Amino acid sequence: MPDYLTKRNGYWQYHRRVPKAFAGLGGKSKFIVITTKIPVAEDRSGSKAARVAARLNEQQEAHWRSLASGTPGKQRWRDAVTIARSMGVDYLTPDEAARRDIGELLTRIETLNVGDRKTDVAVVDAVLGAVEKPKVMLSDLFTEYEKTQQTPLSKMSPDQRRKWTSAKKRAVEILIEQRGNKALQDLTRADAVAYADYWEGRTIAEGISPNSANKNISHIGGMIKAVNKRLALGLDSVFSGTRIDGGRDGSRAPFTVDHIRKVILAPDALDGLNDEARDVIYVAMETGCRPSEIVNLSKGRIKLGTEIPYIRVEAEGRLLKTEHSERDIPLVGMALEAMKRHPAGFPRYHDRGSTLSATLMKHMKARKLLPTDRHSVYSFRHAFKDRLKAAECPEEMVDELMGHATGKPKYGDGYGLQLKAKYLQAIALTVG
Repeated sequence: MPDYLTKRNGYWQYHRRVPKAFAGLGGKSKFIVITTKIPVAEDRSGSKAARVAARLNEQQEAHWRSLASGTPGKQRWRDAVTIARSMGVDYLTPDEAARRDIGELLTRIETLNVGDRKTDVAVVDAVLGAVEKPKVMLSDLFTEYEKTQQTPLSKMSPDQRRKWTSAKKRAVEILIEQRGNKALQDLTRADAVAYADYWEGRTIAEGISPNSANKNISHIGGMIKAVNKRLALGLDSVFSGTRIDGGRDGSRAPFTVDHIRKVILAPDALDGLNDEARDVIYVAMETGCRPSEIVNLSKGRIKLGTEIPYIRVEAEGRLLKTEHSERDIPLVGMALEAMKRHPAGFPRYHDRGSTLSATLMKHMKARKLLPTDRHSVYSFRHAFKDRLKAAECPEEMVDELMGHATGKPKYGDGYGLQLKAKYLQAIALTVG
């Protein structure tokens, strides 16, 4: 039986004993019984009624907390919003109510004339707006934002979560250093512009890329937006439109085929790298995979014993960059030989993509394997895309192999391994 459901008079009923912590609040009854209005005959398993019961339970718990003393400000505010919505109205503070039409306010007051609502302090406070909006300080911004991201966080690997946390916390720390530990409600457009100016100054004085600066600005705007939505704070979007001009996503330059063959694959060019790091380069060259996708391959997703050997990129204990990143990629040329040497994956760099990138970039800079400062390990991925286009690979297949969104409806399973392998064989690299 789903939680808090029972059958009574042919209908599913929400039925729950009042917890001891809330006993005596709002009445002497030991049980709360509310009909879901869903007939048992129309919902034998109770699946639909369970969803209604879950909503009723959320409202009831909010009601109990509101009646109890010592409820934290943010929770009391959320509970007041929940109760008001359950009464069919949006929560309004007194200041907001004063700006509404008198007819709307009279309708709100009439809401309290139903049953014994007007004697229920929690309902009256919620409908008439007696609970002040909580003040959320910048120092609490990350903690509050983290509460809004539990689903994606549950899918992240430890290293992904570490980087995710570090980037956002640092963005907040810098904002506090620049503008002080203000409440979100007190942030102004001037604060947002000053923060953007700070980052623009660093791009000029320190050579920080506009993309890096814009990431920090976006972190702040995104966190405030999510917290504002969760707590219904009614904040203005003061950080909207403050990104720095001159940035461009995906600005890494691709390697030319000639550079890969004559420089990166030249004898001794990759000597000094450990076996795993060197073979990741070979796989990246021939598959276009992100380095993090390669080092996090598990044994079960490396298919070497099939007619067409391939690797499967999918979420497994970590969050993929996009939902379109899941894909199967045939192994050809040097990638196939590299994966045969690592049939169980790359344990040295598993969930340590940053360590791999640092190792590869240090080696490539020391050996002068990068033609410009716009080139990096990711340049293999961009080169892979250019090579596919040069081989006249269908655009949709290019997107599928890259793990990019096509912007079109997807029908069937996409391109099969055989056709993918045909084009990958056509662009396969050889040493020398």
